[in-house]
Amino acid sequence: MAQLRKAEGQIEMKCDADKFFNVWTQSTNLVSKMSPNCFPKIELHQGNSWHSLGAVKSWHYISPNGAIEFVKTKVVEIDEKSKSVRYDYLDGHILRNYYKSFKSKIQAIPKEGQGCFVKWSFEYEKKAVDAPDADIYIDFLLGCAKDMDAPICSA
Repeated sequence: MAQLRKAEGQIEMKCDADKFFNVWTQSTNLVSKMSPNCFPKIELHQGNSWHSLGAVKSWHYISPNGAIEFVKTKVVEIDEKSKSVRYDYLDGHILRNYYKSFKSKIQAIPKEGQGCFVKWSFEYEKKAVDAPDADIYIDFLLGCAKDMDAPICSA
């Protein structure tokens, strides 16, 4: 019987939570400019804007083994108040090879004073027992967020 699993992590950032959230959701094309070693290319396939329910995006990323892979996601929830967005994963290397289902949530949480915390979480179901746990993707994405910190602060 399949088991739904969860993984999550967070990182402290110097940039403002609103700025991070706006870049990630409304100006997603800037993510590849700020973190090209993580995301060399991001494309909008469906939707009126990067920041719309139902928007379908493909995220080309550099995997831990150095290969360029992709995932295709669909925006299923945007919460402006909590500065969070949820994605369903539709296609890509990880779905084809490791997971039956994969969902993520990213949230920018304001810190008292200055800065924010960026929190990522996944819900997923493995295809096989030997499929990797999603923690490796949490670490990757938090590292990408950290790459974006200085450019967002200076914007």
